[in-house]
Amino acid sequence: MVNAEFFDIFGFLGFIYITGISLWMLKNNKKLPKPAIIILLTIGILGLLIDGFIIIKTYLI
Repeated sequence: MVNAEFFDIFGFLGFIYITGISLWMLKNNKKLPKPAIIILLTIGILGLLIDGFIIIKTYLI
């Protein structure tokens, strides 16, 4: 049986993608306004921290 924490791995990968895209957009001055990119980057980093902590707590400790 798969527990709910298993799906945090996919969330972690999704937040890596969001963080990477927002960093790329900041670096290359893409279409979104800068405040929107900063908000997206903040969401990505916070999601990485939360899902990363859950993954570490569940599978590594």
